[in-house]
Amino acid sequence: MKKNKRKKLATHWSNIYVAVTLIFMLGFGFFLSSKVFLADKVDVLSTEINKEFNVNGRGKFTIKEWIYDEKDNEMQVTLTTSGLTSYMSDLDFKAVSKVNVKDELPTKIVYSSNDIYIVNISKIPKDFGQVALRLVKDEMNFEEEVFDEDQLKKREKDAIITSVYADQTVVDRGDISEKDIEEYAIKVTDEMIRNTKKEIQDRQKEIEKNNLIVKKINEKISEQKGELIYQTVDEQTVTNNQIYSMEQEIESYNTDNETLKTDIKSLETKIERLNQRKDDLQF
Repeated sequence: MKKNKRKKLATHWSNIYVAVTLIFMLGFGFFLSSKVFLADKVDVLSTEINKEFNVNGRGKFTIKEWIYDEKDNEMQVTLTTSGLTSYMSDLDFKAVSKVNVKDELPTKIVYSSNDIYIVNISKIPKDFGQVALRLVKDEMNFEEEVFDEDQLKKREKDAIITSVYADQTVVDRGDISEKDIEEYAIKVTDEMIRNTKKEIQDRQKEIEKNNLIVKKINEKISEQKGELIYQTVDEQTVTNNQIYSMEQEIESYNTDNETLKTDIKSLETKIERLNQRKDDLQF
């Protein structure tokens, strides 16, 4: 009797031991996967290259190139812009790194012409995390000087158009060579010519697509007209309304094509001017 009791007691304690061990292992696994004990993964903060951004309807910009020179602790950013400036304003740039957002990094516009800007950022910290480049609207001010600190801060804040970012984990690395203004201008002009040619090709493809659609619609109209003689008066009324609607659609596609052709002529003129500027620079 006592032997059976001891056996049951041993079995009972064995079950408790298994349960406690299981709970401990599950808990340990939970804590290992918990963000309480593991540092959160830092999100990559990097503005996409060769993507056009619209700044709240106030203009557009595209980052063409962002290079980080580890050896010289420098960055070079090439941007093309549209509508961000006027004859009363220009762009300026300010930069900070994530490791020290209070201290601005030295920036220098090494080239600017026709809404193209090439900006150098120097004294980049070794472990910068991310670098933010702020696009600042530098407007001509004919008002009296403002000496109130709060007003000055507000004016500076309002002048910031947007900020773009380079992340240490994904930024392109390379050497930033000392080039003269002509070399910068030729490099960017070649890029603009390539992009403009691509725009022309895209519009030509759009015209071809519209012409194909118009052809299909005309075929449908011919079929509908051939059915008219076999239809009742009411059916003819419905068919004629459908034909009219399709003819209006054709007119809309033809109007689009005329606009696209005008765009192509404008882009071809732009290429001529860019080639002329390139020739002048190389002369």
